[in-house]
Parts: sequence; structure tokens; C-alpha cells
Amino acid sequence: MKKKNYFSKISQGLIIIFLPIVLLLTILQAYAFDKNFYLKEFEKYHIEENTKIEQKELSKIVDKIIKYLKDKDKDMNIYAKINGQNTEVFGDREKLHMVDVKNLFQKGDVLQKIGIGVVGMSLIILIKKSEKDIYKSLKGVSILSLGGMMILFILMQMDFYKYFTYFHKLFFNNDLWVLNPKTDVLIQILPLGFFNDIAKRTIIWFIGIMMILGGLALYKGEGIHEK
Repeated sequence: MKKKNYFSKISQGLIIIFLPIVLLLTILQAYAFDKNFYLKEFEKYHIEENTKIEQKELSKIVDKIIKYLKDKDKDMNIYAKINGQNTEVFGDREKLHMVDVKNLFQKGDVLQKIGIGVVGMSLIILIKKSEKDIYKSLKGVSILSLGGMMILFILMQMDFYKYFTYFHKLFFNNDLWVLNPKTDVLIQILPLGFFNDIAKRTIIWFIGIMMILGGLALYKGEGIHEK
């Protein structure tokens, strides 16, 4: 009996750790690989007017970025008409930074797959032992995640650039992410507001899903009595 309780506690802990990670990565990937989201952001921030890159060319550049991040393209070499001239879009510094970004996405993809496996196995263990333990896990993960994400959301709304900088210093071991908005196309087409919008939408979706899971856990969990 103690052994079963031991495995149950471990499984609940693993769900509390890995479920938020899987959810965050899934939402983030959904936006990062959504071409329509990029095009709407380009319209919102007047990218075509500001960069003198036509919509058709911007669409081609987005296709290249998404394919590269998905590891379906091996380089970031692309030419487009900029201000009427056929020009290579990205310089060496931008390409090197995108190598780092791609590596980060690949690590995230591996972590996501591991997380899905861990959560899946943990749920199987809990199903065999007690359905109520599943709802306990969901309640725990929703309470912890909601608290942390709401605090992060408030901080980001107060000073997004500050925490965006912290993110880069934490996940990149160089300063290639520091680009020149006057000369580097990558930061011209993907300004700070673009990343603010992705972060905001990701957190809002995350909070919404966690609230649903938490509500489900409270509603279902209360109605289950241990045998």
C-alpha cells in the first residue's frame, strides 16, 4: 500500500511539473508556426510601409522563417525585393542568431515530447490507483501555474522589454540577439511588439486552459469518494 502511495505521489508531482511546460510549449509553437499570425502582425505594425518590403515578399520571408524553425530548411539564405531592389534579406549576424533560435526550438520540441510521455505515463499510473488523485494533480498544477503566470503577466505588462531582455540573457550565451533596427531586417519585420503579442496571447491561453482544468478538478474531484 505504501509503495502504491509512493508512486502516486511521484506521478502527481511529475504532472504538476511537466503539464505546464507541455502546455506552454504547445501554445508558443502554435503561434510561432502560424503564418497568418505573422501577416496580421505585419499589418498591425505597418511593416510593409516601414521596411519598403511588399506583402508578397514578406509572405515569402515568413515561409522561410517557419520552415527554418521547423528544421525543414537548412539555412536562412533568402532574397527579396526591398525598396524595389532584389537583396539578400538577412545578414550574417541575423543568420547566426537564428541558428541559436532554431536550437532553442529543437530543445523545446524534445522537452515537449518528453513531457507528453511523462504526463501520459503518470496519468496511467494514477488511473490504475485512484481517479481522485488525477483531479488532485490538476488542482495543484492549476493553482501553482495560475499564480505564477498571473504575476508574470502583470510584470510583463509593466515593462516587457526588461523581461524580454532577461529571457535572452538566460537562454542565449551570446549577444547576437542585439540587432540594429536601422539595418537588420529581422528586427524590422519582428519588432518588440510582435514578441509582446505572442507572449501575451500565450499567457492568456495558458491561464484560460488552466482555469478550465482547475474548475474541472474541483467539480469532478469533490464528487469522488475514496473506496
